[in-house]
Amino acid sequence: MRFLFVLVFIFCLSTLKVFGWGKLGGGVRFSPNLSFVSFKGDELTVKVNEDLFRSFAMSVLINGDFFVERKFKKVAFGTGIGFKRLSEQTETIITSLIEEKSLTYVHDYGTVPMYMRLKLRKRLFLRLGMTSLVNISNTLTTVLTDLSDGSTSTIISADDIDYNWFNFSGDIGIGYTFLKKKICMDIEPLFTKNLIGLLSGDVDANAFQSTFGVSMTIRY
Repeated sequence: MRFLFVLVFIFCLSTLKVFGWGKLGGGVRFSPNLSFVSFKGDELTVKVNEDLFRSFAMSVLINGDFFVERKFKKVAFGTGIGFKRLSEQTETIITSLIEEKSLTYVHDYGTVPMYMRLKLRKRLFLRLGMTSLVNISNTLTTVLTDLSDGSTSTIISADDIDYNWFNFSGDIGIGYTFLKKKICMDIEPLFTKNLIGLLSGDVDANAFQSTFGVSMTIRY
């Protein structure tokens, strides 16, 4: 995947020279996403984590960004600034004969996306990019369930695990422009995957996050 983004960067530079500076555009993008987690490292630790954590968090997260771009006949290049939330959720953990709990780890990031949008058909496009992520905050939500009566209580606290404060994600989406006038509106299934492990320092196994969602864009 890293080779792909190096190739995209080289293509961006060469295209700018061929087509000039193009037209200036911009807009806003938001995306409901499911957050997935996978693990790499020591086989036993990976297996333990895979048994403990759900493959994806049950909650749908809303992410978004503002962007500016240079538009050409067949391609556009853009960058922006935004917000992204990722999470991991455990399976239900039995803590006693009368109580069980589940844990949700939530991570907030400031983002700087960079992308190339390539026109495939009149309304169909491919978007490739890379997003820089800066970790802003981390919280832990604990949901306790009383097995005797089914009642629940929720505790939200600061997460003191040592996380990497900086990360990158590779982004790929195929979109459709359903309104194409002075203001355009796009809908785009989008997949992203973090390229650096979530956990900081020397760990037996690291967690890698990815998202899948539907991005909706308003641009001019």
